[in-house]
Amino acid sequence: MWMIFVILSVPLGVYFYVYKSRRSNLRRIHGKGQGVFITGCDTGFGYDLAKRLDGLGFRVFAGCLNSNGKEAGELARSCSNLLHVVQLDVTKEDQITAAKAYVETVHKNTGCGLWALVNNAGIDCFGDIEFCPMEIYRRVADVNLFGMVHVTKTFLPMIRKSKGRVINNTSVKGRLSLPRISVYGITKYGGENFSDCLRLEMRKFGVKVVIVEPGEFGGVTGILNGSNLKRLKDDKETMWKKADPEVKQVYGQKYLESQFSGLERAADTSYRTTTPVIDAFEDAVTLENPRTRYLVDGGRGLFDKYCLYARLNSYLPTAWMDFLVDRWFNSLGIAELGT
Repeated sequence: MWMIFVILSVPLGVYFYVYKSRRSNLRRIHGKGQGVFITGCDTGFGYDLAKRLDGLGFRVFAGCLNSNGKEAGELARSCSNLLHVVQLDVTKEDQITAAKAYVETVHKNTGCGLWALVNNAGIDCFGDIEFCPMEIYRRVADVNLFGMVHVTKTFLPMIRKSKGRVINNTSVKGRLSLPRISVYGITKYGGENFSDCLRLEMRKFGVKVVIVEPGEFGGVTGILNGSNLKRLKDDKETMWKKADPEVKQVYGQKYLESQFSGLERAADTSYRTTTPVIDAFEDAVTLENPRTRYLVDGGRGLFDKYCLYARLNSYLPTAWMDFLVDRWFNSLGIAELGT
């Protein structure tokens, strides 16, 4: 099995070298006078993308969950006066409406249009289906999927007017089904389908829809550390507390504990910077003809295992993929059932 990975890594390496060599020669639009709205700018991809696009001269509207927080303040201080920090919880209709009104006011005062919308806000969750209560499914979907849909529908008239683009941050896990990520995975599969449908519907208006699918970058986005890691651990306690007694007996508490003890180690195996993903977002915003999808490899090894499996998933029979994924996850040190 590992020989297959080694063989595939050679053409993949050549591909990435050629792609990076060509990237600087592609035709791009100029950022001056163009507005870009980004959700989820408190940390991670959103934070770094806001800084990158501000440096390119775009008027950036940085949607932050806590616009008065430390991170939002640091973002504003590190950028030009073209960057606007906007309060935005993508699960709150009043905040989405207020954000649109603010952008429209800036447009009226400055003539700045809205060239691009980047749906980046998201939260993670881990756990077997039998452990995850419906409240967690709904909470994650409200942010990752319905937040994306709601924000897009709100800003789409402005994007249509500019013939701009919508860029949606999904995940490699929107192309690859894995154990213990159903809560997160269904929102990312949903984001992929929403984006595909939107792309087809917007063709007649000259609007482009681009999907960015980051691989293993969890350790540098904030999704696996700080307050987010605490939330994931709180979710674990909720799962055990609300689990059916029969489920507790069958799985055992050590089985659940061992899944979450691996989260901190998972952060240590991710790519060290967000740069490859921010490069993909920049291309999606600025290229005259961006790609439809950017599957972005991360990780610290020879290759990103998640992205490699996602590519194989497009070609191998389901039974083969089930075998490979089962072998992979059985090697992760998860405690045996009933312990």
